[in-house]
Amino acid sequence: QNRKTLMLSTFLGIDYGSKTSGNTIICYHNGKELLFYTSDKKDADLFILDFVRQCQSSQNEATLSKVFLDAPLSLPAVYHSIDGFSNYHYRSCDTALKAMSPMFLGGLTARAIELKHRLEAQNIQTYEVYPKAIAQVLLSDQYHKKLSLLELKHLSEVLTQHIPEIQLNSYPHNQHQFDAMLAWISGFRFLNQQHQVFGHPKEGIIIV
Repeated sequence: QNRKTLMLSTFLGIDYGSKTSGNTIICYHNGKELLFYTSDKKDADLFILDFVRQCQSSQNEATLSKVFLDAPLSLPAVYHSIDGFSNYHYRSCDTALKAMSPMFLGGLTARAIELKHRLEAQNIQTYEVYPKAIAQVLLSDQYHKKLSLLELKHLSEVLTQHIPEIQLNSYPHNQHQFDAMLAWISGFRFLNQQHQVFGHPKEGIIIV
């Protein structure tokens, strides 16, 4: 039991937004419950790097080692001249999950890839997740992009039934917090070998 509780604090789920929009949310389990941290209007990338640094320097037994980020972490393989790839807009993982093109997301993709390298320098492995995809697995047709507070509460309760470890002190009170929690759940599934993988290892994969 104790080892499992420790494992809950070894990773973050992040809903990633534009740099100063205040829409970047970190979802973190402190060993007792899931908590949400908001970037406010600060630089979202520095906010994430600082949060990771604080977790690593705190006296917890659990060492933070993984981040599950809702943003493209690679470009279509055609840009790396890898044989067998010809799509300039979408990676195979994007096509499989009907996700937005990393090229369309442009600056956000560039920031996410840079952030991944900076996190790796802090010994943090960064994985790409897609909250909408995990929502389709666990919440069937109930998830959409304009969830009301009532829906957020109801869907959080459904997720808690799936994963009792979630333990919420307060329900997500906006879509970004909910998506950060879905990113965290993708990480939880990954660490428990319950996840699915989409895409090609040479190009970029999404953990669901």
